[in-house]
Amino acid sequence: MPKTPKPIALDAYEALARAYSEIAETKAENGYNEHPAIRAKIGPVTGLNVLDAGCGPGFLVRDLLRGGAARVIGFDISPTMIEIAKERVGDAADLFISDLAQPIPLNNDSLDLIVSSLAIDYVCDWAGPLSEFHRTLKKNGRLVFSVQHPMGAYKWFKPPSAFGVHLCEADWKGFTDTPVTVPDHYRSFEEIISPLLTAGFRLTGLTETKPIDALRDINPDKYQQNATFPTFMVIEAVAE
Repeated sequence: MPKTPKPIALDAYEALARAYSEIAETKAENGYNEHPAIRAKIGPVTGLNVLDAGCGPGFLVRDLLRGGAARVIGFDISPTMIEIAKERVGDAADLFISDLAQPIPLNNDSLDLIVSSLAIDYVCDWAGPLSEFHRTLKKNGRLVFSVQHPMGAYKWFKPPSAFGVHLCEADWKGFTDTPVTVPDHYRSFEEIISPLLTAGFRLTGLTETKPIDALRDINPDKYQQNATFPTFMVIEAVAE
């Protein structure tokens, strides 16, 4: 059997895990922009069976549990991230190590909702994960996920072309004493929407995120930056 490629950002997130868990919720781009945006689009979760695909240190897992989800499942490729997520929520969720690019070990039609926060961009070919999302969701089950906005990602990564998918990397500063180089993918609008439709989803919403007002008082420069140039998108879809 061919060897499964190593996930591109595994080493980077192992290096970042603890610092990311401690700092992300207070960073402008995360805690004041992407986090509130995706939660607003997820909406009520009471009584739902929910998967957090690429759950990181368990921020969304915690909030889904607080929101009354019947069952919360989460996985991440980083063992340290899963360790931290378990520290955060204990045994209240089913958490395990898994690769988003590989089949999901869950039954067909077993989920009401799948959420994924800034994780699927690390997978080059979305056909696999989107097919698995569709398989595990019940009919009319919802998928809510966030990705880098192509405009912001183009400015950040400077890929050779605005079309297609490109492996890139960037130095993350502000989490650790020295920057951590994080590989990722730049992805055009077409490469975001077309695979979603091909996998059998119906697009129901697309939100270009903006910072919440609280950031204006804490960091007006970051607020202005995030309010005038798009950083992330939240996509909502239904499995048909």
